Amino acid sequence: MEKTMCVAKALYDMYYEQNGVHMDEMKMHKLMYFSQRESLMYNKEPLFDATFYGWKYGPVLTEVRSEFRLVKPFSSVEGTVSEKTMELLKSVLNRYGSLSSWKLSSLSHEEFSWKKSRVGLEAGEDGNVELSLEAMKVDATKELVARKAAMT
Repeated sequence: MEKTMCVAKALYDMYYEQNGVHMDEMKMHKLMYFSQRESLMYNKEPLFDATFYGWKYGPVLTEVRSEFRLVKPFSSVEGTVSEKTMELLKSVLNRYGSLSSWKLSSLSHEEFSWKKSRVGLEAGEDGNVELSLEAMKVDATKELVARKAAMT
């Protein structure tokens, strides 16, 4: 399992290399969510062990949120990720990186795990309920089935 902040830094840096601009915080949270889901889909295990929370605009990692409050996010993060993880992150960026932060937020609102974390909350409330790994596995299975169906 990778260190959460190393995955975030790798994704942040890769996005900058591809686009010449830094990724905004909302996009980072959503791409981290989709990276975790991709790992659950293809590797049958989490990519990292951080917990997502069901906030109003989609899944959020509090560790990543704190990093974005710094002048230079991820500049003090040390360590790297495996080549296998780099390939997964490239795949996520290819699939989702060109979408706006708001579109990614909208996509994350379709996820069972996010919806489950929002039960009992008003649309504008952030909430502090964790997205369960089991619910994320349901999302991963649904996405894998949808992709396979699209290929036929």
